[in-house]
Amino acid sequence: MKLLVFLFTFLFISVCHADSVVPQVCHLDNCVAVEVVAKQADLERGLMFRTGLGQDKGMFFIFAVDDKQQFWMKNMHFNLDILWISVDDRIVYIGRDIPACTSDPCPVYTPDKPARYVLELNSGYTASHHWKVGDKLDLRGI
Repeated sequence: MKLLVFLFTFLFISVCHADSVVPQVCHLDNCVAVEVVAKQADLERGLMFRTGLGQDKGMFFIFAVDDKQQFWMKNMHFNLDILWISVDDRIVYIGRDIPACTSDPCPVYTPDKPARYVLELNSGYTASHHWKVGDKLDLRGI
């Protein structure tokens, strides 16, 4: 009986795990796994106080409306590439190698075009993978 329960539990976990989708943002032949944030508190906190992002990882922000979404690097411990993305999944602006803010007042970074989404990646990622303004992204599981 214990063996049957164990096998059923293992099968259930395996099936659930196989069906789970890791959200990703893909560009040409490379993808980054993303943590998706849409709640106001999460949008405001972002990556503050974290010590880094893993390789090929990012944070994906979903906003309710298209706007010139403003970001700053207060309480950050590492530099970022920040991409502003339109509702049709195109990159409209890229801030490359934006430095962590070490003292107040922290600068605010604003794109020149409205965006619905923002993607934060490790500094240098967009250049090394040839991401540029106008590129269409594939949002998977988002």
